Amino acid sequence: MNIINKKWLFLAIIMTFLMGHSNAQMSHATPLSGKQLTQEFIQQNLCYPEKALESNSSGDVVVGFHVDAEGNASGHYVKSSFSEEANPIALDLVRKIRWAPATQNMSPVDSDMEYTVEFRTRAYRRYWKKHQRVVMPLTLDFDTSYAIYETRQLEEMAKPYFEEGGNMAHYLLSNLKYPESARAAEISGTVRLSFVVETDGSVSNILIDQSVGGGCDNEAVRLLQETHWIPAVKNGKYVRSHNLQDITFNIGTRNYQDGNAY
Repeated sequence: MNIINKKWLFLAIIMTFLMGHSNAQMSHATPLSGKQLTQEFIQQNLCYPEKALESNSSGDVVVGFHVDAEGNASGHYVKSSFSEEANPIALDLVRKIRWAPATQNMSPVDSDMEYTVEFRTRAYRRYWKKHQRVVMPLTLDFDTSYAIYETRQLEEMAKPYFEEGGNMAHYLLSNLKYPESARAAEISGTVRLSFVVETDGSVSNILIDQSVGGGCDNEAVRLLQETHWIPAVKNGKYVRSHNLQDITFNIGTRNYQDGNAY
């Protein structure tokens, strides 16, 4: 074999190796709102099994499921669990998570996934010592399909609920903390968030559709996380619904928690 043929054979071997290595590279499906916000949603909405809480029993429930190339999750089942009572709680929470599909060579593909819901008595008690559960005045049955509906499909849209009355504008005006970094850089603008209002009125799957930066995005997410909603209605039942919320940061107006204008 001459030198030229050896050279081309060597290059072919290298290219085959690189292509095979590239084909083997695959990114896993990930929660659309990211790992941290998903964990915070789980923490805020976890209902600890009564017997496990009384006995200080902690552990994990691992939920398996399939995510198709369009990001649809299905076939949820419990792979392992520390408590039978915890199984339906974990399944319900994981079914509410929206997913970005796995990719291979930058193309979306089907994949089998699992998600671990942690039940920790100490963390649970510590969280609810600092927070207060809101009892929602819900009077209808819940839709159990986990389908998410758009505004045009609804009989009644989801609307924010405040125990002491008021509205979203008043809530934002009273609770918005203008980030120091944004104030120093004179950053202002409107953060647009998309999210799902669940059938129990909780907020999930928060996405930043329009960013401002300077810490404003994080503050907008914090404000939305602390709201509660009357769920949307379709066919006489509470359903999951897709929603948008704009939160404006405007230097020079009274939108600081201390009431000062800057």
